[in-house]
Amino acid sequence: MESAKRDSIIDADLIIFDLDGTLIDSSEDIARAANMTLRAMGHGEQDMESIKGNIGWGVKALLERLMPGEGPGRVEEARRKFLDFYGERLVVDTRLYPGVRKTLGRFKEMGKTMAVVTNKPVRFAERILEALDLGGFFVMVIGGDSFTYRKPHPEPIEKVVSALGAAPDKTVLVGDSPIDCEAGMSAGVNIVGVSYGFRGTQDLRLAGCSIIVDEFQDLMNIIR
Repeated sequence: MESAKRDSIIDADLIIFDLDGTLIDSSEDIARAANMTLRAMGHGEQDMESIKGNIGWGVKALLERLMPGEGPGRVEEARRKFLDFYGERLVVDTRLYPGVRKTLGRFKEMGKTMAVVTNKPVRFAERILEALDLGGFFVMVIGGDSFTYRKPHPEPIEKVVSALGAAPDKTVLVGDSPIDCEAGMSAGVNIVGVSYGFRGTQDLRLAGCSIIVDEFQDLMNIIR
């Protein structure tokens, strides 16, 4: 995969991270809950890649994509079931991507302010970060249910930048999907894509992300 050049340097005070596919690989736990939900709703199970390709837009959107043709009432019923199933087995197979803890520690030493903006329900995001001993790195954790809009709308990014007193041009959004790119561009912040997550380099490039790293620790070569 194509890596960012070492001369692509961003001077940043605030770093905002996506969660799933960026800091953590949660695909197995999400897929398990999704398939339990599909069975409960009378649908057949789907393979990991099919589910993984639909992660990132939030629970409702995931289930709409996995159960095409179902009406709003059935999707809402499935959403509630998914949240129950997922909440019971939230951090069974979820793991940090290589280099995450070391890199976050380095950014903390450098005095960077760090936050998380995810489309996952905020209560789940906070539980996962605490379970993986990452909670102490972030001054704000924003979920898909924290504001009126979620990514790819710029609102959650704009609210974090404003609340933390940062300038957009001194802010970096790090994420693995086109929705991160779209949200970041709309909010006027710098964007760095990670190719190892749930999407890949091609999707990030097509979404307008020009700086992409292949490993999380490569961010230390980009963000100064």
